[in-house]
Amino acid sequence: MPLSALALMQRDLPFDYGLGEQMLLFLAIGIGMLLLCAIAFAASVVVLRFQHDRRDARWRDLEARWEAAIFDVIAGDAEPEALWNLVADDEQLYCVDYILRFARRVTGEERRRLATLAQPFLPPIAERVQARDPQRRARAVQTLGELGLARYVNEVIVALDDPSPLVAMVAARALAREEHAGYLEPVLSHLHRFTNWSPNFLASMLSFVGPSAAPALRSELADARRLPEVRAVVATALTNLNDYDAANVAAPILEEETNRELVTAVLRLLSRIGREEQLPLVRKAAQSTDFVIRAAAATALGSLGQAQDMQVLREACEDDSKWVALHAARALRDAGEVESLYELAESERARATLALQVLSEKGV
Repeated sequence: MPLSALALMQRDLPFDYGLGEQMLLFLAIGIGMLLLCAIAFAASVVVLRFQHDRRDARWRDLEARWEAAIFDVIAGDAEPEALWNLVADDEQLYCVDYILRFARRVTGEERRRLATLAQPFLPPIAERVQARDPQRRARAVQTLGELGLARYVNEVIVALDDPSPLVAMVAARALAREEHAGYLEPVLSHLHRFTNWSPNFLASMLSFVGPSAAPALRSELADARRLPEVRAVVATALTNLNDYDAANVAAPILEEETNRELVTAVLRLLSRIGREEQLPLVRKAAQSTDFVIRAAAATALGSLGQAQDMQVLREACEDDSKWVALHAARALRDAGEVESLYELAESERARATLALQVLSEKGV
């Protein structure tokens, strides 16, 4: 601290302190202020903990009041009014949350009865779809999707266009369910919004709808106007569903498209459900200049290929790309051509170690 400032402060003190005493005084004042701050912080922690404990106690009391009524309604021993009469106006949001926890653990008729229980309490939640906070909107859409989709389906579909990607995804997941297969079309028409999400996650979401989704997915895959990334996700979903009718839709894509993601997704689909008539297109893909496509084609040849294709795979084991060589070696192994791999593993060639690795993966 500058001496001029200390001199000025010394002039204002009621007693004549020396410089050392003044420094000790200021230090004591600082320590006192820090102590007061610590006491205030500790008091706020105690108050917050008390409020938290009181809220938890109230929550447990509410659950205890509602639990028996909910179980009676699920079992068919009571009407929904048995619960509704127990819920005060300021407890409705708590009750919906409690019902939602039950609903996620049951299916079928029990889930439908729980959804019926929640109906009188959903209008305030539907209003939250317009909230400013994206997380609150997402929570509202999720609740409506799980407990009130039949009544609030329009609100959930509109949420697919929400500015928040999170809200839009929550809406898509609410609609992409087996029991709501009729609502898959709006989800498919909005898939372009989710191209930054994991393709495998999106494909799993679509295939979760079940076999009834296959016709709509095939139509989406065949639509050349759609983004290649979207069609790749759809191809993966059809692979998950083992949809054999998708082979005829997928095969022409190998002739018409060059997008890596789409072509490899189609090759994975054909390796699962392809037929002999698609082999020429797979063979052509095996000669691609793109190593990722060559690798996917090698896997497909291992599943669909004939005797002549095994030679192509043996040559692919020497490919400049280790990724292609690995897929070709695994394709040979899965096709029963282990002798070729033994020969390579015992040789001095560059891919000998790779062949040994592939043989050891399944204890061959």
